[in-house]
Amino acid sequence: MRTSWGVPVTVLMLGVMLPATGCRVICPATGWASIITVNVEGAAAAVDEVQLCSDHGCSHRLPDYGPAVPTKSVQPGAKVSDTPAPFIPATPPVAFLATRTGIDTWSFSISQPGLPEYVTVRALAPDRSLLADQQNHLTWTRVGRSEQCGGPVTTPPITLRVDSK
Repeated sequence: MRTSWGVPVTVLMLGVMLPATGCRVICPATGWASIITVNVEGAAAAVDEVQLCSDHGCSHRLPDYGPAVPTKSVQPGAKVSDTPAPFIPATPPVAFLATRTGIDTWSFSISQPGLPEYVTVRALAPDRSLLADQQNHLTWTRVGRSEQCGGPVTTPPITLRVDSK
């Protein structure tokens, strides 16, 4: 009768090696954006820009590029790479990137470290005069991924009332 020590030795080695190596969580690459939405009520048509500020600074509005248009005429049979991409100027690091998503809606992606607890929201007229401002406390909720790996978070939309003057 032959005794096989292979299985018991393998089980014993796994029992010793697993605690020594530790169980690590391997997270996939990041690629999400945490968003703050601001809805303007009242005289939304008078608003040229909504600005969001925290202790880390204020928002920077992304340009409205519209549809992609070649910068030179494209000859039949030309490769797409023959047409240079439009120039997009570099911007300094900012706390939030702002996009107008509707006549009365603005979306802000967070580009600062951490999540702000408070923000100040301002509505500006075309002449840069202040139409309205208010401070808001933010309550964050995770909407994806896990606590160990992080992931996108959201906060209820902010409503900013702009009175007509």
